[in-house]
Amino acid sequence: MSGDSHITVAGVGGVFAIDVSHATVGVIVLDGDTSGTFSIGPRRYPILGSRPVQDDADMLVMRRKYGPVFRTRIGNVNFVFLCDYRQIREAFNKLEFSARPDWNFLHFLSDGKEAGVVFRSGPAWLTLRRFLLRHLRDLGMGKSRLDDVILREAQELVESFRRHVGSPTFFPKTMNAAILNVIWQLVASKRYNLDDKQISDFSALVVKFQDDLKLLVLPDFFPWLNYLPASLIKRLCRMDQLVSNVKIGKGMMQEVIEEHRENLNPHNPRDLLDEFLIEMTNAEDSQDNPFNEVDLMQTIFDLFTAGYDTTSNMLRWVMLYMAAHPKVQAKVHNEIDQVVPPDTLPSHQFRQRLPYLDAVLHEVLRVSSLVAAGVPHAVAHDTHFAGYFLPKGTVISGHTSACHLDPAIWGDPEVFRPERFLDDEGKFKSPKEGFLPFGVGKRSCLGEALARMELYVFSAALLQSFTFSPPRPGASVDLTPRPINNLKFPKDQELMINIRVTSGSQDKVTLSIFPFNLDQAY
Repeated sequence: MSGDSHITVAGVGGVFAIDVSHATVGVIVLDGDTSGTFSIGPRRYPILGSRPVQDDADMLVMRRKYGPVFRTRIGNVNFVFLCDYRQIREAFNKLEFSARPDWNFLHFLSDGKEAGVVFRSGPAWLTLRRFLLRHLRDLGMGKSRLDDVILREAQELVESFRRHVGSPTFFPKTMNAAILNVIWQLVASKRYNLDDKQISDFSALVVKFQDDLKLLVLPDFFPWLNYLPASLIKRLCRMDQLVSNVKIGKGMMQEVIEEHRENLNPHNPRDLLDEFLIEMTNAEDSQDNPFNEVDLMQTIFDLFTAGYDTTSNMLRWVMLYMAAHPKVQAKVHNEIDQVVPPDTLPSHQFRQRLPYLDAVLHEVLRVSSLVAAGVPHAVAHDTHFAGYFLPKGTVISGHTSACHLDPAIWGDPEVFRPERFLDDEGKFKSPKEGFLPFGVGKRSCLGEALARMELYVFSAALLQSFTFSPPRPGASVDLTPRPINNLKFPKDQELMINIRVTSGSQDKVTLSIFPFNLDQAY
């Protein structure tokens, strides 16, 4: 995904950002004109709106000038930013702040129908969220069963990285495939080789759809565009290309759905897709019933788009920060060598004995703040908050970066210092406030447990086997994110990957060392 205009929409892992030709829609929204209701923020101008919040620097300037709650406007849309952790936690734990904005472009995949779990509101959303949480846990999310699945993908990823050692290389694309495979296993009991063209095409299709979808935001934020000829809007928003990509994506998913439907055993469900199909046969036909064909397709798409985009980019940040901080990386290497036996991948059973690695991963989550502005919320009904009246439809966002850069919480937030997550005895201490990489409240990240498992296992496996460094002597690593408003994805850049050789280790880790049969996990 590249270019100056960008929008990414994803679920579970939670991503949302818009950048319209440098006039960026970033966080949260008051839908409609609320003049006289909420006026704290930069000056507004007709048609264009006001100064947007494009990055952390803009956010910090406005927070200092207007306080922790302020409003901006892009086109016809007002944005309300919450930049204080306690206010974000208070608001997002209330059910009235759990709705989503009513934007047409969010429902393009479902033909304009509100569907899926990410951009759904009301009782149907709550029913579907509870269903997914229950069955994802049953299928192993956060448990050792899924740990086995991730370990196999980590093993395959380590082997693929070996083909890139010894010379400057960009991030291997097999990272995307390894993470997608974990989701495929949960959703449909499928697995692909990391170099398989089908999974590569699927990954590219998801990215392409997200990239093209950005233009559909224009009529939602600039409604006067709807008065232009339909043929012009169609070309402007690349509708033909979007429709074509949606058709391909739906075809790929429909093939898997039909395969499951033909082999469905209601008494022995294999995966999340089976559980959804069983629920569809038992569900009543009502407006609040989310168990139907449209919701099934959208939910699968939500899981894939959120599940791999955020995790794969977090893994890239880990590699970059290790390359930029060799002393920190050396301490991680030493800890892994002291705790994990040679030729054994660092499964979750070792995690409590790797506190420094855990602290490093949390510090990378903090400084990267991948989804800087969070996923947009909307007020479900008229309410008051922080002394302001917020009418129904007010779209509000908690600014993650504002919390992660708050000196009142972190002291020296601009410094990369993993020790802030360790106590005086060197044990890992989980932050009690100010830390929300997966959101907070009733719409916190649905797949947080999965994302944490993946980030730990993949990072530990790669750091056990490799050293990451700048591509050439004297070169540095670029830790500034790509210019995608309110999404802080790392820039694609060259790194040097070298194989680590430790005493007692062999050149290759094999699957036979595991105390369980990984093939049985599939």
